[in-house]
Amino acid sequence: MRQPPGFKEKGKSQYICKLDKAIYGLKQAPHAWYSRLSSKLQNLGFVSFKSDTSLFIFDKNGVTMFLLIYVDDIIVTSSSETAVANLLQNLRGEFALKDLGELHYFLGIEVKHVSHGIILSQGKYANDILRRVDMHTCKVMDTPMSSTEKLSSQQGTVLGQEDATKYRSIVGALQYLSMTRPDISFAVNKVYQYLHAPTIEHWTAVKRILGYVKGSCNLGIKISKILLITCKCLL
Repeated sequence: MRQPPGFKEKGKSQYICKLDKAIYGLKQAPHAWYSRLSSKLQNLGFVSFKSDTSLFIFDKNGVTMFLLIYVDDIIVTSSSETAVANLLQNLRGEFALKDLGELHYFLGIEVKHVSHGIILSQGKYANDILRRVDMHTCKVMDTPMSSTEKLSSQQGTVLGQEDATKYRSIVGALQYLSMTRPDISFAVNKVYQYLHAPTIEHWTAVKRILGYVKGSCNLGIKISKILLITCKCLL
């Protein structure tokens, strides 16, 4: 590392500058933001979840709160609306927050609030995948995978570089879709095994999954409200 041009100090050319504040857009910024926010949350009594450091849990005095961080987006849900209001007031003392209200859409997942819980779906996300490959008007398939078709790394003509890149992109998107669509998990896992050298036959199998998704875009997972009575999205 060297001192930047115009800021060199005579006799101390071996010195480097100390970063006092992470500038937005630099690689250090997300780490600095997370470090500051997590320290604040821990001071407020939150505990970082061991298997997912972006999830923080508060469980004291009969109040349970879950707070999820994704870059500069935050979701908070709690058994007490008052606790959420107090949390937001504390955070606003150090951070510029915007309350976006009840959670409706986050990272490709739609959230529909019903009387006894919430329904998570990826209908819009699924339709976006179909449009990326011009299959939003494709023939609907009854199953995501043929019971007689056997995929192999030895079969078919290997796709060109551009088509192989598209194959990997769509399979990756389908893998994310399987979070709320466990019915396609097995089929997606099979085509995922051939990312290194996909063939025309493998792409045909992917298109069958897409055809199945086309016929069932609005399926979702219902989650009952046991402790969670409020779910807010913050920025």
